[in-house]
Amino acid sequence: MWKRLLREPLVHFIAIGLVLFVGMTALKAAHRPTVRLDAAEIEQLAGYWSAQAGRQPTSEELKAIIDERVNDELLAREALRLGLDKDDLIIRRRLAQKMAFASEDAAPVREPTRAQLERYFRDHAARYANPGKVALRHVFISGDRKADDAHREVLKVLAVAGSNEGEPHGDPFMLPLTYADVAPRDLERDYGAEFVKAAETAPVGEWVGPIASPYGLHVLLVEARQPPHPPAFDSVRDLVREDLLAEARKAANTRYLDRLRQRYRVVVSGAPQ
Repeated sequence: MWKRLLREPLVHFIAIGLVLFVGMTALKAAHRPTVRLDAAEIEQLAGYWSAQAGRQPTSEELKAIIDERVNDELLAREALRLGLDKDDLIIRRRLAQKMAFASEDAAPVREPTRAQLERYFRDHAARYANPGKVALRHVFISGDRKADDAHREVLKVLAVAGSNEGEPHGDPFMLPLTYADVAPRDLERDYGAEFVKAAETAPVGEWVGPIASPYGLHVLLVEARQPPHPPAFDSVRDLVREDLLAEARKAANTRYLDRLRQRYRVVVSGAPQ
């Protein structure tokens, strides 16, 4: 019977099909992409986890960390296989940032000399100048008042201040009414540009107003004004170095992009004229 079965064409067909199936399965298994984590990467993952948790992970926690890393890699590879990275602005921007960092590492910027730092400091003196300071007092007239009432109150405050017969008073205010040593940028943050302009230009020792702010009106007295002045170089040397290196890296990145533009042909369709 076995001899008869072995001579049957159907048996031959089934046997050949089985061999092909086993062979194809083995071939596919041999060519499966490999996700591999080495000891250094596992140690790095555990180190990140320890930095956040403040302790070493247990064996179960380490296994979960490894599983999560493998899952991320599997999902990322499958997303790339399916082309999900195409036309994704966020992914492209992230890749561009990584490439920019890589280009900086490939062409490191030389450490500047003291002479270069001093020249950069002189060329950009305004950037490092200590801001001017002003000492002032002001009287506040609430924006909740009607316009006519508010302006009458301003005139009253100016009259009292000009008579030198008493201290002018206005409405209660949540911010200080007196500043002994304040930078204009701090005043602008709290009161706006018009208030700062008055603080920088009003005659010293003279009450002026009305000056508008987001809160209402003010009558202002500048008591003293200190102009901006440059600091000593050594006191800002580290900041100058950071700025100079940042500018050099930006220039290097621009040169790298110029070379890339020569390597690629850029075609922009439908751009506004």
